Amino acid sequence: MTTLRTAPFFVALLALGASAWADDSSPSATKVCPYQTNHKAPLEATEKEVATGDDHVQLRVEFNGIKGDRVPAFLYLPKKSQPKNPAVLLQYGSGGDKKVNYIVDLGRQFVAHGFVVLTIDSPGRGERKTADQKKTDWLFSSEGREIFLQYCGDYSRAVDYLVSRSDVDADRLGYVGISWGAITGVPYVAHDPRIKAMGSMVGGGNFLGLAGALDVKQADESKEKPVSIDPVRHVGLIAPRPLLLLNVTRDQLVPRPFADALHNAAGEGTKKVWLETDHFFNGVDRHEVGETVIEFMKQSLNKKAE
Repeated sequence: MTTLRTAPFFVALLALGASAWADDSSPSATKVCPYQTNHKAPLEATEKEVATGDDHVQLRVEFNGIKGDRVPAFLYLPKKSQPKNPAVLLQYGSGGDKKVNYIVDLGRQFVAHGFVVLTIDSPGRGERKTADQKKTDWLFSSEGREIFLQYCGDYSRAVDYLVSRSDVDADRLGYVGISWGAITGVPYVAHDPRIKAMGSMVGGGNFLGLAGALDVKQADESKEKPVSIDPVRHVGLIAPRPLLLLNVTRDQLVPRPFADALHNAAGEGTKKVWLETDHFFNGVDRHEVGETVIEFMKQSLNKKAE
C-alpha cells in the first residue's frame, strides 16, 4: 500500500505538473473523465451508530471502493430529518482523515442545517493506513497520479452510497473540499453530474505551469501524454452548476498563483471569495466561514434545509 508524500505540501503540488502528471499547460477544459467509475458494482454497505448529539446521529459506515477495497466513513444524520434530505460529501486536507477535528466540526455544522454529511477515509488515510505503507514520490513516480485517480473513484462510490439511501435527495447533492480535498474534488465534480453544487476551500490549480516555470523535470515527450488531472483543466466543466471558490490572501500551502489560476479557469457564474487570513484560517471566526459555505450550498441546492 502506498500513500502520498504530503510534506512539504508545496513540493507535492509541483508534482502535479511533473513527470507523472504531464500535459500541456493550457487551462482549457478536458471533457475526458480521467478516473474510473462503477455505479452498478455492489456496495455491500454496513453501518453502526458511534455517537449521538443534540441534533444528529453519527454512524460509522463502510462500503466497497473503486478498487474493491473497503472504504470506512463517518455519516452524520439530522435528527429532525425530512423524508428526503440534501447531502454533502465533505473532504479534508492532505494530512487529515475522517476524524480530523476541523472536518468533524464542519460536518456537525452542516448536519445542524439539515444536511446528511458523509466523510470518507481516502486511500492511505485513517483506517485505510497500513503498517507497510510506503511514501510515494510525486515528482518521479506514476503512483501519485494513480492514487489521485483512486481518490476520485472513491468519491464516486461515496456518492453511489449516498444515492442508495432512502433519506437522501439525489437531486440535492453537494461536494465541499478543503485544501487537498478541494484539489482532488474539482476533477471529480467536473465529471459527475450528480453533484449539483461544489464548495472549494483553499484549493488551486495550474501546477504544471509553475512546474515548467521552475524547470521541474517533465515527462518524456516521445510518450503519449495521459489525460491531465490538474484542476484547471476540469474546473470549467462544473459550470453552469454553482461553484464557490473560497481562498485566502496569506496562504502558506497553496500560493496565490495557484488560486488565481483556478479562479481564471472557472466557468461563468462562479462565486469567488477572498478572505484576509492564512491557509488554516487563523485570526478569523472558523464557524462563520463554515456558515458562509453552508449558506452557499443551501441556496445552490434550491431549497432550504432547515
